[in-house]
Amino acid sequence: MDAQIHTESPQVLSRRRALGWAGATGAAALLAACGSRNATTSASAPAAATPAAGGAAAPPLAVAATPGESWLYLTIVTGGMIGKKGWPEYVPGDFSVPAGSTVHVEIRCFDDGPASIPGGYEKVKGTVDGSMTVLSAVDGDVAQAKSQTVTSIDPKNVAHTLTIADTGLNIPVPPLGTVRFTFKTGPAGAHGWQCMAACGTGQGGWAGPMATGGYMNGTMTVV
Repeated sequence: MDAQIHTESPQVLSRRRALGWAGATGAAALLAACGSRNATTSASAPAAATPAAGGAAAPPLAVAATPGESWLYLTIVTGGMIGKKGWPEYVPGDFSVPAGSTVHVEIRCFDDGPASIPGGYEKVKGTVDGSMTVLSAVDGDVAQAKSQTVTSIDPKNVAHTLTIADTGLNIPVPPLGTVRFTFKTGPAGAHGWQCMAACGTGQGGWAGPMATGGYMNGTMTVV
């Protein structure tokens, strides 16, 4: 549903995407926390990711803004919203960004509970200034919501992360909130990303969506 370049504002685009998922299953009534049931388990390294099926399609490309800059919009939906309980999902899971550019990212998280994380993953890393903006809203025009600039968040209040180890990027995402940040891309290449919050199934919460491509891990392609 996202495999095209969009020209809408980040507020409109993310809201439309998230409401599209929610509308099929009853919206807020299905906001089940992926992390809350695993919040007391110990964090450990995730299992190896399984590539997503049918990976021939080109991943969605970040939206061009001004020369040398673009916007990337990601939404975290719950398993209940997609009819697969216990399987939260990044939408899209695989995406492309331009090489040698400045990328502004917005992540809206519809998950309503935290999950345990290994030490250090509560810190913001790899952004242009080492910080991100947290907005206390996930739906509608989030720009009107209360916001703050942070360099980390309480490790007990992390629902998911966007972690790209080989680029040094780590973004902790709180429940039912929106984060915005900016990072710079290097040369063309593929970089795997992984959520480092134990929000899956199995022992410690590291199985299921954590180990399946397109859910809590995927690929950022720099083109």
